[in-house]
Amino acid sequence: MKNKWSLVIHEATETSVNLWIGTLFHDLRKPKEVRVTLFEGTNQIAEQIILSNDWLRPFSQIKSQRFYKLLSFSNLEAGRQYKVSVAERFVDEGDEQLISLTNGLFWTLPSSVNDLAEGFTLAVGSCYYEEYDGGQVSTSYETLSRSPFEKFKPHIKFLTGDQVYLDIGWDSLSIIPKEIRDRIANDYALHWQALRGMHRNGGTWFVADDHEFWNNYPFVQGFSPFIQALRLRKVKNAWVKTAKDGVLNVQRTAPVKSFSIGNDVSFCVVDLRAFRSKSRILPEKDMQQLCEWLSSLSSPGILVLSQPLMEEKGDDGDKNFVSYENDYKRVIKAINDCAHDVLVLSGDVHHGRVSTVNFAGRDNKLHEVVSSPLSNLSGISAIATSYITKKSRLKNFPPYPIDGVSTTPIEYGDPWRITSTQQLFDFRYIKRRTKEHFLTLNLKKNESGALQVEIRAWLVREQDKKTGLPKQDWKKPVIFNLK
Repeated sequence: MKNKWSLVIHEATETSVNLWIGTLFHDLRKPKEVRVTLFEGTNQIAEQIILSNDWLRPFSQIKSQRFYKLLSFSNLEAGRQYKVSVAERFVDEGDEQLISLTNGLFWTLPSSVNDLAEGFTLAVGSCYYEEYDGGQVSTSYETLSRSPFEKFKPHIKFLTGDQVYLDIGWDSLSIIPKEIRDRIANDYALHWQALRGMHRNGGTWFVADDHEFWNNYPFVQGFSPFIQALRLRKVKNAWVKTAKDGVLNVQRTAPVKSFSIGNDVSFCVVDLRAFRSKSRILPEKDMQQLCEWLSSLSSPGILVLSQPLMEEKGDDGDKNFVSYENDYKRVIKAINDCAHDVLVLSGDVHHGRVSTVNFAGRDNKLHEVVSSPLSNLSGISAIATSYITKKSRLKNFPPYPIDGVSTTPIEYGDPWRITSTQQLFDFRYIKRRTKEHFLTLNLKKNESGALQVEIRAWLVREQDKKTGLPKQDWKKPVIFNLK
């Protein structure tokens, strides 16, 4: 039986880490006592105990045995690797026995990217549909994370949306609130089980996209048969409430989170879906926080978003960030005016690419790296698969006029995209599709003081026979500097 316990390493800092421990399946009992132990090498450095009354429900309106606990460990040392052991304690006639439930490992953030011999490496991925993955994303990521190749091993990762597809499948047509809630919880359980090798290796920052709710959320538009029941108020209420519980209690997203690695690089993680309304991509206070982060950058900035910036404006049936013109213009103007380069990491669009904008009359640049999907949609839903070509890619940026920002050609290097595939008689995938992948970005300060970024693309369904690692899509990495 596949392990039904989840350990998710959430945000790590220089001195602390947040751990999500529990199960999203409905058929496991609550243990009386669980011990969560941290090791550095073979040395035990900390331990916390979870008792049966400590467990919380991830979905507030579901009374089944699904449960979790969030633990925080502090007083850790910067730039170190730690192992996590999660075990249930039994006492039988005075004899103590520990039964392993799950385990994982993580790295605390270094004080500088060059504190690590091979630099600091992060991963980015999005869009995961479990049906035909067969654990390949989990296995390939875990193999890379625990490989002897230090430069390749990601220390942290950003999962930028569509970690679940709650609106795919005929079971979404139910109009019974209990069945809706159970279906959403079951989708999370299956996806979190399938992604366990990714979740338990290194710190994780999640943002949501529309399929954490339904296509084009918060709007109910279009002719997809899977979302028509949302036109009934009782269905929509049950769906939204349970989906929000998943986003807030399981993925632990927030509108804006930021952190830095010393004076080398600053990160800002922004959820552009879960908190949007019909008129705003973010509440005003969060938009102000994002723009203040951009205006106050004293180092290169890495901006993690649910949706890319270098896209055409979406239509009413699929609104994207570019569709929210006032908010979009405000953010692009703030990036244009930055004192440092900004690198955007995103997903959503079912293709992977790397692109650059040199702002006219300025020294700063905008780079955008998109990674999508981890695992493609299949069957009838495979009509939503995608790939990008020289003809279809965006030529100029921004996609419409913005006061104070000159329209500039977008630069694409070589390589610049993830390859695509189509097997004529593979009826799981009815269109040409981008190969399933995630990207890693290695950061290291060079002799001139610039932050060098080295990007590699890893194909999760293909293996390098020489190394046993997932196969790299590109013969050479994409390399550029951030200043």
